[in-house]
Amino acid sequence: MGETLTMKKDDKEALDLVRKILRPLVLMDKQMTINRFMALLDVIVEEIDDMYDLRDYAEKNYDLSKSGLSRMVSYWGPEAYLQYKNDADGNPTIPVRPEGQNFLEFTPDPRDYRRRMIKVTPKGTQFAEDLAMKIKHHCLTAASSSSS
Repeated sequence: MGETLTMKKDDKEALDLVRKILRPLVLMDKQMTINRFMALLDVIVEEIDDMYDLRDYAEKNYDLSKSGLSRMVSYWGPEAYLQYKNDADGNPTIPVRPEGQNFLEFTPDPRDYRRRMIKVTPKGTQFAEDLAMKIKHHCLTAASSSSS
């Protein structure tokens, strides 16, 4: 038998905070990945408004492929990326494009049609503000309970 991990109370509280932050994402989508969530946070926190800039940022900071990033970002838009699935016999089915979260909006750049502009929608802004409020609340609660 292995040893039981004994952690300090403040370390457990810190990990519990991360768990509480991630819970709404898991409830939103059971297949949520950290990279997908990070792509949204990058757009919001870094105020990235261009897909090329987001790709450069993600490639530099996460070593993420451009196609992988496109799939992750499209999830937050009006339509998610095309999904190719197989039926029970392993035969390919018709590709499906599920509805996205509508947190981001993509429009062609009027100065260069090859580029796509990214804008956070009101729904995306509300989600980010709610999440930030929960994080601040948990941090303040943890700080006040540890000082008691």
